[in-house]
Amino acid sequence: MSTVLPIDSVLDELRHSLSDSLNTLLIAEPGAGKTTRVPLALLETPWLGRRRILMLEPRRIAARNAATFMASQLGEAPGQTVGYRIRGEQKTSAATRIEVVTEGILTRMLQDDPELSDVALVIFDEFHERHLNSDLGLALCLQCQQIFNPELRLLIMSATLDEEQLATMLNAPVVRSEGRHWPVTLHYRSARDANERLASHAARVAGEALRETDGDILMFLPGTGDIQRTAQLLEGLPHVLVLPLHGQLSDKDQKRVLAPAPEGQRKIILATNIAESSLTIDGVRTVIDSTLERRMVFRPGSGLSELVTQGISQASATQRMGRAGRQAPGVCYRLCSESSMSQRPAHIRAEISECDLLPLSTELLQWGTDADELSWLTPPPPANLSQASDQLARLGFINDRQMTDLAREALPLGTDARLAAMMIAGKRLGMGQTATELAALLQDPALLRQRDDISLVMPALRQQAIWQKRIAPLARRWQQQMKVSQDTSTPDIALLLACAFPERIARVRSQTQPDRYLLASGAGAELAENSALRGEEWLVCAEVTAGQPHRIRVATPLSASSLETYIDGMQTSTTEHVDIRWTESGQLLAEKQTRLGALVLHRKRITDLTNDDWLSAWSELLRKEGLTLLNWDDRALQLRARLALAAEDAPGQWPDVSDSGLLSRLDEWLEPYLTGVRNLRALQKVPVKEALLSLLDWDQQQSLKASLPTHLTVPSGSSIQIDYSTTPPVLAVKLQEMFGYEGQPSVLNGRLPLMLHLLSPARRPLQVTQDLPHFWRNTYADVRKDMRGRYPKHPWPEDPMAAEATRYTKRRT
Repeated sequence: MSTVLPIDSVLDELRHSLSDSLNTLLIAEPGAGKTTRVPLALLETPWLGRRRILMLEPRRIAARNAATFMASQLGEAPGQTVGYRIRGEQKTSAATRIEVVTEGILTRMLQDDPELSDVALVIFDEFHERHLNSDLGLALCLQCQQIFNPELRLLIMSATLDEEQLATMLNAPVVRSEGRHWPVTLHYRSARDANERLASHAARVAGEALRETDGDILMFLPGTGDIQRTAQLLEGLPHVLVLPLHGQLSDKDQKRVLAPAPEGQRKIILATNIAESSLTIDGVRTVIDSTLERRMVFRPGSGLSELVTQGISQASATQRMGRAGRQAPGVCYRLCSESSMSQRPAHIRAEISECDLLPLSTELLQWGTDADELSWLTPPPPANLSQASDQLARLGFINDRQMTDLAREALPLGTDARLAAMMIAGKRLGMGQTATELAALLQDPALLRQRDDISLVMPALRQQAIWQKRIAPLARRWQQQMKVSQDTSTPDIALLLACAFPERIARVRSQTQPDRYLLASGAGAELAENSALRGEEWLVCAEVTAGQPHRIRVATPLSASSLETYIDGMQTSTTEHVDIRWTESGQLLAEKQTRLGALVLHRKRITDLTNDDWLSAWSELLRKEGLTLLNWDDRALQLRARLALAAEDAPGQWPDVSDSGLLSRLDEWLEPYLTGVRNLRALQKVPVKEALLSLLDWDQQQSLKASLPTHLTVPSGSSIQIDYSTTPPVLAVKLQEMFGYEGQPSVLNGRLPLMLHLLSPARRPLQVTQDLPHFWRNTYADVRKDMRGRYPKHPWPEDPMAAEATRYTKRRT
């Protein structure tokens, strides 16, 4: 090999580690050479034999470049000893021993061959980026290792790993390598003020860098919009070539960025975090880091994802700064303050913790396991998993948690569950060709967003060369898998989209608000002001982004006939629902509705509700409006508070009387008391206390009385009510009625002291205490001194413990 690299000094240690252990972590600083040196160095290890090495790269451009460089080190072209496989492009052969793949490709390989029978080592490069597919790939590889291929080795590589957590999870030794020791001078350049926009800020610092540094400049910006705005400000600078670099560029344009600058010119490369790791751009000496990134954050409540601009982690900042010192001393400008950077999280937040988990749930369904059966570095959030499971059910992939025949037909297509469902439906409807082409287009966001009406995008794209290059090949592969060719029915883009995005069927709210729509999911969303789709009664939305408000980015009109065809073909898509509304006089207005999610398709007025209909209507109203519709008198409130306290003291032994707990069991405790209730006035007469008591059996009722009594008999003989509405419960009693009481009143069999409010004869608190003996010994004398002149008719003995408790005046006593 050519130039000596820092990684070379630890290669022997790495070989020994992988020989002795199945799993190893490699912590290698930026510029160490791990990506292109390590796979080649492991080719002749005895445990490898004639099996292959798979290396995962997070991005296509990095995968292609890494494979091409390694092949050149062997004097070969890609596809011989070293090959690569990325979406839409593959260069491998029977001779390939090292295969560089993107993360989704590994998942497909595992699904096709769970044993990875001809693979000896899987390398996860730049694992610190924590993409969903890398976390899933690691979890599946670990199960493969445990069940199918016990000799499979795993190597996790990065410069900024959370090594302690990973080493513990994988039971893996750690090998460390220094990076190239080119110094990078770090500067912080905050915005001039809160009004300076990012593009202006970045362009200003770029001007400083052009004056103060040499070589090319790599600028990290959060998104393509920021890249375009900054490029406009930099255009026209003499001897400067401004080049964008992001995932939506064609491969040709990405390769152009990596080529050397023309003689006499300097490049300013405006990049997203695609250039953060695994990619060396020759000539870069300066990095300008916005310290921002854009990430999709999933909102399970709405079922939508929001593109959020946020600060990067300290690990990402280290990776970005390292781009400036790969080949010579460099400079890094961070567009924030040093104190701001010191407050950033140490590591990147795992994508699995904040993204839509429908793709992950689909893969797990095909793998045949539940999420809790796998080992995760970051477990997937239950709320996101639940939402994904609901979506699989809507698509018809699962029924009662079991895989359906539709899923068995769709999963081998190796794509998103939505698109697979759409292609299967398209084949059934005689639109298989159009469905596969639409599915291919939906995987290419840059082309998809040329206009917001997708039915107009497809015909225009078919006339362009890019269709044959990026859409047609993928569509043909699916057509071959599904054995479809020409459509036999007139293509209906909206109907096909409805099969993929049933929860995004939308109806205009009113003709006076033609840009506002209600989605079947229940969320509201708006069109852009200049959209040609405004006012269409029905839409199917291919892309909706969360925000304030939610925005419909790509959609198409849905005709009434197409909607009926969809409903007829998906019998489980609609539900029958009794909807109730109440007049101010408390009378019920009811109608039976046919709904598609939250959308009302048909409605019929109901005038003869049965008793069961009434119970259903009351339950629906209470779940919608809340339990405050009931008459919570003091007796009911006190009982509820006692039950809540009992449940807190002995979890699992008492009913849950929170709002959610009571609403989930309305049929058990309240519905028996709703028989014959026909208006809100009658609802107010329902005995809530008795209804709550019905949740308890006889033994529980007696136990509640004993441990949490409603009243306490005090030394005077009075029975005083305990107020359970506060924590701890309060016993408000006249001070004179407690004379002679030596202990501290309590409930829960002595485990919870009551809060005593010792009252004056005028029933105002003289003392609030949970320690009555302390009051008698230390505070009573002062109270006596202040009060006996104010209330001379009442007893104020010097020794309260020897006095007789009374609720009367001295004279009456």
